[in-house]
Amino acid sequence: MKYFLGVDIGSVNAKLALIDSECEVVALDAEKVTASPQAAVAALISRLGESIKLDDIASAAVSGCGRAAIPPDLNWSTYSSSLAIAAGLLHYHPDAKTIVQIGGQTSLVIGLEDGLRKPWNVASNPLCAAGTGRFLEQQAYRLGISLNDFASMAQGFEDSPPRIAARCSVFAKTDLIHLQQKGVPMAAMLCGLCDSIARGVASYTRGAFEEPIYFVGGVAANSAIVDSLNEVLSARNGRPVSVIVPQRYSHIEAIGCALLARESDKDSRVVVLPDADVRQRYLETPPLEKVTQHDGWQAPKIEGPFTGYLGVDVGSTSTKAVIIDESGSTVMAKNYLMTAGRPIDAVMEVFRNLYSDVGDKASIAGVGVTGSGRYLVGSFIGADVIRNEITAQTRAAAEIEPEAD
Repeated sequence: MKYFLGVDIGSVNAKLALIDSECEVVALDAEKVTASPQAAVAALISRLGESIKLDDIASAAVSGCGRAAIPPDLNWSTYSSSLAIAAGLLHYHPDAKTIVQIGGQTSLVIGLEDGLRKPWNVASNPLCAAGTGRFLEQQAYRLGISLNDFASMAQGFEDSPPRIAARCSVFAKTDLIHLQQKGVPMAAMLCGLCDSIARGVASYTRGAFEEPIYFVGGVAANSAIVDSLNEVLSARNGRPVSVIVPQRYSHIEAIGCALLARESDKDSRVVVLPDADVRQRYLETPPLEKVTQHDGWQAPKIEGPFTGYLGVDVGSTSTKAVIIDESGSTVMAKNYLMTAGRPIDAVMEVFRNLYSDVGDKASIAGVGVTGSGRYLVGSFIGADVIRNEITAQTRAAAEIEPEAD
């Protein structure tokens, strides 16, 4: 029995597909790229060698950003991702006119006129990984939810989603922080992320998306993204559109490579690649010395009850609070911790820490709040004063150093 091997080496995962001479899929596998692309491919081929003889593989092909991991002397064919994706999908769905692919760090829109017989148009995302699978992982991690819960939570929101700038991970993070500080529900933010990714894909090309439209790549597993694509592309086309997620959607590119390898006349060798020596490529740095920083402040000894004022700074990254005495000249207690995307929880924890320091001895005469979460938290704790960061910093600077300009 002759076999044909296709390997798609992406930035996040390496995927393998093995077909026989009748184009039937014999094996599919995937390995996360951690140490190196070469190590991921070695793991895939090693597992494949447990079920078949590697010598029975007549030809092999590779695609993806990590395709250089395959040594030239093995005589593998090399193909672009767009060609491999189109070849894999058209084998099962020759009617395809548009292919949307969203992977770990890339996304493509492939326009087909007559299969592979005529030139096809390819539009892709820029070098930034915004709007891809890795982008979704980053935002889900920051929001403290799993990708398994992402789709169901996003689909549970039925109103118009908030706008989020998915073209840039930094801008998206900023938008999400501001939405959190305003108390926007988690489901709304997740729905907004899906909507922004769909709008980003639609922006790759002008005009209507010719149907049928197929959606492949790892992100096709997210049903909320599918729903958003349907909504955005329906608006673009002026009629209801339903993108199709085919079987084996995450391995389409690897299957395409295997099919192209079958059509080539190359005799390839398939072996388990040697482990890459990462020490040849990276310098080992010495461990950092532990350094404890201190601003010189020492908590005063609280002898009895006192009147104080509470100041809270709820930032996007960290939350701080202090209690000053009635004269405003002495900091009686202070606390600092990470906001972690949950300003209300952070403030509650800061208050618990302050209470452990001052107990019932402090009588709070007034509360002021600043920071990006000032309105949400100010309303929550019943603040007397809500001011922006510039005003708060200026007032403190004028108190500490009256000559500051």
